[in-house]
Amino acid sequence: MKIHTETFDDGRLLVNRDFTGLLEENGLTTANDIWKLKDQSVKKILKERTTGKVYLSRHGGDGKVEVFIKRYTRVPARQKIKDAFSLKFFQFDALHEWNAQLLFHLAELPTVIPIAAGRTRQGTFNLTLGIQGYERASVVLERMGSDQEKQRNTVIEMIAKYVGRMHQVGLAHQDLYLVHFFLKGSTMIPYLIDLQRVIIEKELSDKWRIKDLAELLFSARPVVSDREIKIFCKTYSEVSGIDLHDHPGMIRAIRKKADRIESRHRRKMASSRERS
Repeated sequence: MKIHTETFDDGRLLVNRDFTGLLEENGLTTANDIWKLKDQSVKKILKERTTGKVYLSRHGGDGKVEVFIKRYTRVPARQKIKDAFSLKFFQFDALHEWNAQLLFHLAELPTVIPIAAGRTRQGTFNLTLGIQGYERASVVLERMGSDQEKQRNTVIEMIAKYVGRMHQVGLAHQDLYLVHFFLKGSTMIPYLIDLQRVIIEKELSDKWRIKDLAELLFSARPVVSDREIKIFCKTYSEVSGIDLHDHPGMIRAIRKKADRIESRHRRKMASSRERS
């Protein structure tokens, strides 16, 4: 589904046309207006990137609309140099995430609905609609017992189709842990969030496939069985255009990287316990 956009504030503000009225009703007609929104802090993993929750008034006063604002402040020159020496050449911002969200919707990959994005002197921002009626896939699979084999298979197959389609159209998430998949309502349709680091290529490189699949494997191991991993691989292969069974080297690379992620996670947890 293509999202139609409009440009305001001399090119500094990009808006999903379906939400132009909502923004105008709340006096949000410039990039600075949105940047200065008073929000409730939700997440602050990095100093340069914060996420907050805001409630906008709906036309006629019949309730509120839950939205999230993600702000990216400018990366200091010292940090850019440090990233370059550590081979982190990608500098992502809110406008990159906006473009990724538009591409996901165009490819019919469910994700958050983008409302607006823009650039100010302080940095860039992205405004999105809150997802209602969802549960994290990791929570759902942990709750489902082995006697719910059919339902578990359905969830795993839908996530596999999602990842396969994503890779097929040249998109990689780079942070593809199970907690970033939300399952919506009784349909269990997967929604993928946090698209700020998405890689966009005409034909996706194997290194990005391996990175995504290793992160997903690591995060799914505690809640899925070997049989279910095989179901994922079969469905992913059918959709992605890459048959994993024909690429044993890729399978080994995925497992090896997943093991490294697990080792790093254990060291981090051990270090955290020692400090406490």
